[in-house]
Amino acid sequence: MKKLAIRIAFIFILAVTSACGKTSDKLNTSQAVQSNEEHPQGQKNKGDDSLNIPSDNEETTTTSNNSQQEATPNHVETQPEHAALDIPTSDSLIRSPEEKNLSQVEWKPGEPDVTLPLRFGTTEAELVLGLDHPNGTKAVMIFPSTSVGWQLDLSGDTGVFDEYGELQEGYKIQAALHDFDQDGISELIVTAGNSIIDLSIWVYSFTTVGDLQKINPIKQELSITGQRYIEIDGDEIIAPYGSQGLFDYYKYVDKVFMQPVY
Repeated sequence: MKKLAIRIAFIFILAVTSACGKTSDKLNTSQAVQSNEEHPQGQKNKGDDSLNIPSDNEETTTTSNNSQQEATPNHVETQPEHAALDIPTSDSLIRSPEEKNLSQVEWKPGEPDVTLPLRFGTTEAELVLGLDHPNGTKAVMIFPSTSVGWQLDLSGDTGVFDEYGELQEGYKIQAALHDFDQDGISELIVTAGNSIIDLSIWVYSFTTVGDLQKINPIKQELSITGQRYIEIDGDEIIAPYGSQGLFDYYKYVDKVFMQPVY
């Protein structure tokens, strides 16, 4: 009986020990699950460097943003509407005080017609220079919106044209836009000469009219002569002449060119 009691006690102890081991495993498993729930995927545990690596989506987004920044320039340079002709300064009839060419279009006898696109405020136009028919010189302002063209007034004390109204041999016509009074609507400068001793200059303004087909919006504001070239400086026109540094000077004031009296 004593031996039987000892065996029963031994079996009881084994059963209790086994039950305690299973309970401990369950507790450990429960703690591990709870730990994972406290730190879901995508969040970083302290001291866990493996979570510092961005996800594939984050890498793609970063790369895309960098590409967009590289493709978009920080500064966009705006080019002027009409660049000056690439011609030697000695051939230029319209220059800046720094002796740079300002002419934007040029026509010489024997060459095809040339066109200079223009914009007066919101009105689009084209200046066409060339040989007229059956003779003469063509200097026409065309307004595409109405298919109307107005011949520029090239009158004045000038010797650049022959008896038929054509340019003298060796002469050329150049033109450029310049806003003398900074009102947002440029004036048109037309010059004709031989770059030596003979030069004619005309300046035209644009006025908004009700009917371009009936009313000429282009008005001649100035008609003068010079020798080799003119200089444009802000609201001023300077026409040098002679070899002694002399010049004629005109200033655009209240829509009128005025010549100072000394």
